[in-house]
Amino acid sequence: MTLTFCPLCAGPLQYRQLEDERYPQPVCTQGGHVVWQNPKPTVSALVLRHHDQDGVLEVLLVQRARPPWEGPWDCPGGFIDPEEHPTDALRRELLEELSIDATIGELVGIYMDRYGEGGESTLNLYYRGVIRTGTPTPGSDVSAAAWFALDALPHPLAFDNNRHALEALRVLLNDQK
Repeated sequence: MTLTFCPLCAGPLQYRQLEDERYPQPVCTQGGHVVWQNPKPTVSALVLRHHDQDGVLEVLLVQRARPPWEGPWDCPGGFIDPEEHPTDALRRELLEELSIDATIGELVGIYMDRYGEGGESTLNLYYRGVIRTGTPTPGSDVSAAAWFALDALPHPLAFDNNRHALEALRVLLNDQK
């Protein structure tokens, strides 16, 4: 995403290579303010259950109802609010998206990605989770929620970080056998 104007004074921004910085950063041409281009933190849940009839382990996925990637499947979660702990953000997102209260377990992995084609850089944290109360019911930014066996995931998945996290979960579960 290319920024054009300073968020403090609305002056024009110019991308400059600053000393000791890897990437050019937008700098206000009027006040010199640097608008740092840091990744936005997100948090997602790998909510698991054993299917009652055959005992197959399944993961809960949601179908996106909004851009970017409207329609593909995603792990439930969202952006972390300022000063919010990641596990608190995940509990909040699960309530908002699915009306469920979940126990948040271990961190499965951290993955870099982009929020849509050409979108902002994201830092994506994935935790295991188990539903404590509630039945997954799609909220306003989710069009559907469904359980999938780890070896029969739907296509397409919304983000590359989904694929990385689900693969890491498979490896973790196989190592625990």
